[in-house]
Amino acid sequence: MSISRILAAGAAPTAVHRPADIEESRTALKQDVVQVALLPVLKKNCRNRLSKAQTLSEKELEVLRWARAGKTVWEISMIRNVSEATVKFHLRNIYHKLGVSNRAHAVGEAVNRGLV
Repeated sequence: MSISRILAAGAAPTAVHRPADIEESRTALKQDVVQVALLPVLKKNCRNRLSKAQTLSEKELEVLRWARAGKTVWEISMIRNVSEATVKFHLRNIYHKLGVSNRAHAVGEAVNRGLV
């Protein structure tokens, strides 16, 4: 089949893409990815704000400050004159409220949010 017959049948000739066209396509694709995939996740994940029900108590903030200073559970319990179980209880509440799983992450998240 000849090219003239293919074009007469309604097929459009393919365009030769210039580098500018390719760059525009990449930019548009990146914008689509950001709007479709990234923004909904960022809007849904509001970890930077604690709701009123999720604010840290004064005791939790104090435990967090001592944890930031590198104190162990035993040392914090001696400083605060409470049991080690109480300190662990406060740490678990802190982890839950900040959405983290360990002390280092809790301290980093608290510093990032300006809590300590």
